Amino acid sequence: MHSEQRAIADGLLRSHGINCALFANPLSVGWLTGYVPPVPLGGRSPFSGGPLLVWYAGGEFVFIVPDTAAADAAASACPLVTYTTYSVDEPIAGAVHLADVLRAVAGRSALTSTAVGVEAVDLPVSLWSVILAGLPSTCAVVHIDGWLKPHQMIKTEAEIAALRASFALTDVGHHAARGAVRAGRREIDVWTDVEAAIQRAAGRRLSLGNDCVVGYRQNNVGGWPEDLEIRAGDAVIVDLSVVYRGYHSDSAATYYAGEPSAKQQDMHRTVARALEQGLALIKPGAVACDIDRSVRQCIAAAGHPVYAHHTGHGVGLSPHEDPRIVPYNRQVLAQGMVLMLEPGIYYPGETGVRLEDAVLVTDTGAEVLTHHDKSLP
Repeated sequence: MHSEQRAIADGLLRSHGINCALFANPLSVGWLTGYVPPVPLGGRSPFSGGPLLVWYAGGEFVFIVPDTAAADAAASACPLVTYTTYSVDEPIAGAVHLADVLRAVAGRSALTSTAVGVEAVDLPVSLWSVILAGLPSTCAVVHIDGWLKPHQMIKTEAEIAALRASFALTDVGHHAARGAVRAGRREIDVWTDVEAAIQRAAGRRLSLGNDCVVGYRQNNVGGWPEDLEIRAGDAVIVDLSVVYRGYHSDSAATYYAGEPSAKQQDMHRTVARALEQGLALIKPGAVACDIDRSVRQCIAAAGHPVYAHHTGHGVGLSPHEDPRIVPYNRQVLAQGMVLMLEPGIYYPGETGVRLEDAVLVTDTGAEVLTHHDKSLP
């Protein structure tokens, strides 16, 4: 998997005269290997050992993973080096074992290098010392944080296929949400129905975000579902993101408990127009801030308050990637980018609407990747 990405990274490092490199950023590691570990409930496990790492030397990428991940990480087709994270025969010392393994792997090649690249931001201090201790004084350390970002924005065919599968699951969730929003139910009831439908379709447990909020919340832009009752006429924003095989989908729609009011209908139609206007502007060469301005102007021209959040963002191995569709960003769109657009209108404590679609930038414009029903009832 991801041999295309590794070839890009190899060429990039060679062009800068870098013989060896350590990748520690989770997005870089996932991009290079195709392996993204599941998100643990309750945060980082005490048995995890340390971050996943990729060591590069002479065109070869070595994947350093805990022993518990070896079977799943094998699909990366990279040489694997594993270390023990848990044993009943000794105290838990995964971080120590990781340092020992890195010392051995890097030591074989770094001593003869003239330049070593390091993603430093995500590298623990203890592992930094391992790298530095093994380098001769003549070796230069080059910080390579962010070097892969421009390439990560352009999705490969394999990545686009993975994203399509992830978006298909959010479509399933929205179908369930439309039927679940009824007077007398709670936000958490809707969310439970959505989660169950997605996991049944996927046939596995998945990480699921983002928002399920009834319109009368004071902060009704977003938030986790709570024990809040949905009343007749209430709007409920459901914003769904699924992590499927490492790739994040995203999407949003607004559903109503019964017949929406005239104001809600006007809000919904305005947001739908703004979304369509944004989608029509997406093509290679378009500038992010120009799209942002046009979508916001559509909301303002209808006499509604303009949303404070971004108009859109990239998506892939992370739920929010470059390019950001925001007022300051003059980044130019390119074929192969996958973007979210999500305009909204919010009246705090009263009601709100958000609609969101995913699009692939093609050579001629944009292909919509989300297919959930965003229409009024």
